[in-house]
Amino acid sequence: MGTNIITVDKAVALIKNNKFTGQVKVDFKNQKVDALDAILLGKNGIEVPEEIIEYDDDKIDFSDIPEISEKDILDGKIKWTVNADIPLDKEVTDWLMKENININEFAAKLIRNFYENIKSLPKNAAL
Repeated sequence: MGTNIITVDKAVALIKNNKFTGQVKVDFKNQKVDALDAILLGKNGIEVPEEIIEYDDDKIDFSDIPEISEKDILDGKIKWTVNADIPLDKEVTDWLMKENININEFAAKLIRNFYENIKSLPKNAAL
């Protein structure tokens, strides 16, 4: 028996109604697919070609996402992250891998310790 070919809209409707079996092929016909529908299809094993995915902020309901406040930052609920390229020689890289050290956690602890030590020095101490 041949593979049943259905439209994107039909596939999304079947998924939303819990009637999708996965025994079908979706015909995209180079139509645009909403990003949320692409995610839904992907979660159900249907790969949507990236070039036809359409993203529109106006279609997304952000009402359940609370605003970030200064209090969130001060209380530590929100943490800032920094991405940095740190050149390491092979010896250090090998050691980090051998010891199974998470470089992000390690760097964060090193910077925190350095900061605390610098803060504890007398203001007029020479560096």
